[in-house]
Amino acid sequence: MRGGALSVVMNASNTEKQLVGMRTCLELVFPDESTRPCFRVFNDWKAKGYLPFHKVGRRVFMDPVQVRAALDKQFEIKPIN
Repeated sequence: MRGGALSVVMNASNTEKQLVGMRTCLELVFPDESTRPCFRVFNDWKAKGYLPFHKVGRRVFMDPVQVRAALDKQFEIKPIN
């Protein structure tokens, strides 16, 4: 799932969640490898509660649309107008 996959996931209807692994979610939310945060930082954000996730046994799954919304809410800097 590379390149245009992010637009497919982001344009999917919100009625059906697309759950993917953490590394795949990281690649979908940050498609540019040169500016992508490392996996350790992404995992740290999850541990701090910034990112929503689902845990099934030992596996962790994330919805890229929800992760993007959570990142926008947590880290967006609004103008002072």
